[in-house]
Amino acid sequence: MLKTLWKKMMKNETILIIGAAGNNGAATIKSLINKQLPGTKIRAAVRNKEQALMLSTKFPCIETVKIDLDKAETLTAAFKDADKVFMIPGNVEQRELHTKNAVDAAVAAGSVKQFVFFSVVGAEYEAILFAKQFRAGEKYLEKSGLNWTHLRTIFFQDNFFGWADGIKQGALYFGVREGRFAPLNIADIGEIAANILATAGHDNKAYNVTGPELLSGQDMATVFANVTGKEVAYVSPTPEQTLESLLSTGWPQWQAEGMLELFEVFATDQAAIVSPDGEMLLGRPLTTLNSFITANKGAFV
Repeated sequence: MLKTLWKKMMKNETILIIGAAGNNGAATIKSLINKQLPGTKIRAAVRNKEQALMLSTKFPCIETVKIDLDKAETLTAAFKDADKVFMIPGNVEQRELHTKNAVDAAVAAGSVKQFVFFSVVGAEYEAILFAKQFRAGEKYLEKSGLNWTHLRTIFFQDNFFGWADGIKQGALYFGVREGRFAPLNIADIGEIAANILATAGHDNKAYNVTGPELLSGQDMATVFANVTGKEVAYVSPTPEQTLESLLSTGWPQWQAEGMLELFEVFATDQAAIVSPDGEMLLGRPLTTLNSFITANKGAFV
């Protein structure tokens, strides 16, 4: 019955995904395709030809369009006849400008019935850089006159691929001291976003989506050890050590400092919540860290 409802609601609609080439964008496209919604066109907005080729090869049924969020004039074609928009701002310092340009383009198009904005848990408090960046986008969208939905997410389980080398060598270096938070699976985010885009009742709502379980750094190291069958010690570096590590791997200064702020939020249990929104939107239990690591064990051994 739910699938029939989706088909009725999504007939002859165009969904524009901004940030389509990233992990969250690809997960959303995959979930939308899996719904087999007849008459629904998925339009993926990307920065360059290489990203367009990658996505069209992976998802032959979608349409791709090139945009430059720094240049508002490049957005008109992407938004033409778009009914719904899902925007995932990139990891760039000018997130606020990019969101403003996208929202303005959606208003100018005159066809957009829903604008779903990817944001972060705690954005409303504007306490740290990342929260301020995303909340600025939320506020601009809220004042635009468009029907908006904020999809606020937390640190991804998938981010731990970036910690794989240390885990393989027997340690999880993660500077959150004894703090706890609930890491979230990207495949779940994609399915949640697709569900929001495919159903009604989400206008002018903000959803806080966390993972299903509160975990400390030690808890996470224990899960890695149990799944891989190897000892994985938990080590919480100092902020100075974390900053040096991030910069040495090519992180921009502003982003590395923003990550330190986020780690401090985790370290002080300011994000120690498990929100019911994710499971409600997903319609099934969220993916646990154990399940994620088990499915990707080869990356950590």
